[in-house]
Amino acid sequence: MALLLYVEFDASSESAATKILENLSGMADLVHRDYPEVYTYAFRYANEQAFLHHGNDPEFGKLLQEAFHSTAGKSGKELCIRSDINEPLLPITATILDNYLHVTYISLQQGFFYRNLSDKQEENLLIVCKGCDENVYEQLNTLVSCVTCVTFEESNGNRQLIAVITQISNEKALNKDIKPSINTIELVCTDEETIQKFKEMIKNYFQVQSLHIQTKFSGYIRHKSS
Repeated sequence: MALLLYVEFDASSESAATKILENLSGMADLVHRDYPEVYTYAFRYANEQAFLHHGNDPEFGKLLQEAFHSTAGKSGKELCIRSDINEPLLPITATILDNYLHVTYISLQQGFFYRNLSDKQEENLLIVCKGCDENVYEQLNTLVSCVTCVTFEESNGNRQLIAVITQISNEKALNKDIKPSINTIELVCTDEETIQKFKEMIKNYFQVQSLHIQTKFSGYIRHKSS
């Protein structure tokens, strides 16, 4: 069982945003402490039991309440992308997701939540692509190795892709003439050389209107012990 919770949040101030990011990082630390085998970034869990456990954990709950109080801002969108939910855990999960987070369930169109890779993992990127055409997923997966890569479509028809990239291939794609289009890419990465490598790949194989880069994670791409 795997699920991905994707939240867009508009903070009321820069200080509130900083506090939210600090607390999200602390929440990721708690997940790592209790479930070191769980692969996570911010609110992404690859194990439902870990999600349920931390939903009832006082320390985890305190960080959540401190970060997302009534004056911290407003959640613009909360999506839960999932393949299935185990029957015995369904009532508890539904309470957390439906009653507390008020999520909208989105079906997975293409991709995988978590995949173990045996090859050497060099890069460490998180990308969120908005306004993707239907060929973006296939093209991306010929150029990179991912441990998470999912596409989904919102009610307005906007197709999005979320991926955690661990390696950018040095080999060239077979078809360089047809470039799939992406409206916006948000890239999170701390290494300047990797950022430049990714930007070069995007320039050669995709049509992108805008690319936004940030260097700070609110949680983990991979656990420190990986």
